[in-house]
Amino acid sequence: MKVISVFGVLAAAAVFMASCVSQPFNLGVHNPDGFAEGELVTLYVDQFVEVSYMNDSRVDWSKKKGGRRVVQVPSGVHTFSVAFDNGTVYTPLSMRVTGLFEGGNSYLLKHKVHRVRNGLTIGVKVTYHIFLYNDGKEGKEVTVDFAGIRGGDSSVLSRYIQYVLNPKMKEVGNSVRLENERYILVYEPELAYSLTDKETGIISEGRAGFTANIFLTEGRVFLLEADLSVLSIDAFLASNYAEDAQVVLVPVECSAGEVTYAYERPLELQGDRITFSITEIQKQ
Repeated sequence: MKVISVFGVLAAAAVFMASCVSQPFNLGVHNPDGFAEGELVTLYVDQFVEVSYMNDSRVDWSKKKGGRRVVQVPSGVHTFSVAFDNGTVYTPLSMRVTGLFEGGNSYLLKHKVHRVRNGLTIGVKVTYHIFLYNDGKEGKEVTVDFAGIRGGDSSVLSRYIQYVLNPKMKEVGNSVRLENERYILVYEPELAYSLTDKETGIISEGRAGFTANIFLTEGRVFLLEADLSVLSIDAFLASNYAEDAQVVLVPVECSAGEVTYAYERPLELQGDRITFSITEIQKQ
């Protein structure tokens, strides 16, 4: 009889049998877009993990699920629909896990089992992770952190997204005012900014861009001074603003009320830090 957790996600304690994992079952190649062989990666799928979709393509990688399986897939960013079933307990609903795959490498899609408590009830929960797996050795995790991208974890960049970027999104439409003793930097919707130098009274304006790597370990703000009536949003996004921006700032600390940047540009300020208070201005 199978058991379903009250939390909707169940798993038994992981059972590792050397006889099952010593020789992975070969699932062949899944390459619907015809990538060159050098652009493929090798993906190992952990025992008891069932994969039903890769991106929007239906796959059946549940064969020999009691042991590891191996399949070649294209490089790039891919999302898998996965579930867990060891014959006794299982996850009734599929979950999605996304990873960044670089050509020529090997990766491992594995599960982890966690004990969880809900009042007096103790259950288990399965999470899924993707790791670099060259030479049969587990390396860095390459799972894409969508919770962080939405501002749902405690990293610096996710807090920056939550408190500085999200309020000025088109769907929200607010402005964000950053201020210290010397400057007032206002981020407006539509990728616009204004910078006021309190000492000189000079006000500059332009377009503001932001980029981050997929793991939210590094991000940059690009301030490109421009006439907003001339440089449209589409033209800005199509431009080489990352190279042309006069000011490049790296968020290094952030809370609900304060953000600290490190200068990357201009070069004479590179490495210096500047801190602002944060005020969200509600749209009228």
